[in-house]
Amino acid sequence: MPKLVCVKCQVELRPELNGFKVVEMMSDDRPYKIWDSDKWKCPECGFEVVSGFGYNAEKEHFETGFDTLLGKIEASPKTDWCYDYEKVKAYGGAQ
Repeated sequence: MPKLVCVKCQVELRPELNGFKVVEMMSDDRPYKIWDSDKWKCPECGFEVVSGFGYNAEKEHFETGFDTLLGKIEASPKTDWCYDYEKVKAYGGAQ
């Protein structure tokens, strides 16, 4: 893993959350892939970055269980994620 440093504060970023879920969207604003990654945070200014993606997505839109995993990501209070909530709701996922 490469070292991550905050340009503003000149300090190394710290792991904020391992297992951070990222939902990649298609060009037509539908969920496309679910990635497992890590969220890092600057201890000084709070700047955050997502890094440490796996080589392959955890699930892709055509795979069995994609919508189930998308729903679990949204429902879990212990899981963090990033995507545009309104786009996912419009698609009909994450019920």
